[in-house]
Amino acid sequence: MAEILRRHLQPTLDMLSNVVQSCPDDAWDAADETAPIWQQAYHTLFWLNAWLCDWGREFERPAFHTDEALNLIRGATPVFKRGQIQEYMGQVYSGCESYLDSIPAESLTEETTAFGKRWTIADRIVMQIRHVQHHVGSMHSILKRRTSKAPEWLGFNE
Repeated sequence: MAEILRRHLQPTLDMLSNVVQSCPDDAWDAADETAPIWQQAYHTLFWLNAWLCDWGREFERPAFHTDEALNLIRGATPVFKRGQIQEYMGQVYSGCESYLDSIPAESLTEETTAFGKRWTIADRIVMQIRHVQHHVGSMHSILKRRTSKAPEWLGFNE
């Protein structure tokens, strides 16, 4: 089960990386979008980091965090630079990988309580795959409207 979850999480993360890397500068903070690419990327990474970590440890927000950026508030400032997002992406991906490496396979279905609900680790991973893909789809739509192209969809083992 752990390997199946990883083989679907990894291309999901690769797709997020691809959209951040391929976004033209003039689309990065498109003011006419409800939530521009930089903001969706930050929101997605923040929650990925919050959900795929050891919930027994204190969670740290990045130094550049703003609630407006996190909550996809239109016109949030300051606009995060692509380099900030990419650096944070590397930290989040590394943290998720370390966390997933630390989980014994038999723990995937053990429940813990957070946000007033019971969750298994498998639930958290699947939920984040869905959440990341939701925003990747939105970012792809922005790129298609602005450039007529977006990065390709990736399946596992591609």
